[in-house]
Amino acid sequence: MLDLTPKSDRIERVLTHIRQNLRSALSIDELAIAASLSPRQFSRAFMEETGQSPAKAVEQLRLEAARFMMEEGRLSVNEVAQEAGFGDRERMRRAFLRTFGVSAEALRRK
Repeated sequence: MLDLTPKSDRIERVLTHIRQNLRSALSIDELAIAASLSPRQFSRAFMEETGQSPAKAVEQLRLEAARFMMEEGRLSVNEVAQEAGFGDRERMRRAFLRTFGVSAEALRRK
């Protein structure tokens, strides 16, 4: 599991919001509203507390969820891509290759 340990409840609320809404676009504006901060303040606070940008954290949380679903094996690759918020199989494949060095399909076969 991705280890994001924020110092404040605001950023913790945002992480919970992300996990509960992976299928959504999750814009900076939406995440800033969840944190009750302006987009600029939010981006800065998120980076300070987690060590990564909000966009990178969203991708990492989507990858974590997708990897779990792929290992579970109940959903097709296309369904996993939709459920994890990647939108399509190709975007998820590129994210898996970039992060894990293998495609989602290859990970499932292992």
